[in-house]
Amino acid sequence: MDWSQVSRSQWMVVAGTVLALIGTLFLDWYSITVNLGPLGSVSASASAWDTNFIGKLAVLGSLVMLAGAVLMFIPSPPQLPVPLPMAMLVASSFTALMVIFEFIDHHSHTAIGLWLTLVAALIAAYGAFEMGGRFAMPDRTPSA
Repeated sequence: MDWSQVSRSQWMVVAGTVLALIGTLFLDWYSITVNLGPLGSVSASASAWDTNFIGKLAVLGSLVMLAGAVLMFIPSPPQLPVPLPMAMLVASSFTALMVIFEFIDHHSHTAIGLWLTLVAALIAAYGAFEMGGRFAMPDRTPSA
């Protein structure tokens, strides 16, 4: 594969997808540490999968983003019902929306994974938008 043929928007989608996967699967979304004085401290953390149903949907969204990013580099990808850039835009926007809903639901003690997932999904969404994932409105000009 000729890597010089990969556009800037494709690199944005790939980077955003990889970072969203890292944020949802490997990093903590919430973390808390309680200092017990002379007894030491106790800490607990939760990843996206451990939070609730919204976190699980964000993980699912990032996995769909991964599938779309892989399809971008397959020589003859299967035919999708919508163009691939539009599918990537929807998947990455869905992932970002789930992170926003999770933040609204629990907005204290956030950790780096939540923020990384949000920023990465937005970067991937912008890259997919640049690739041509725009929603086109039908032209309503009357024909003569």
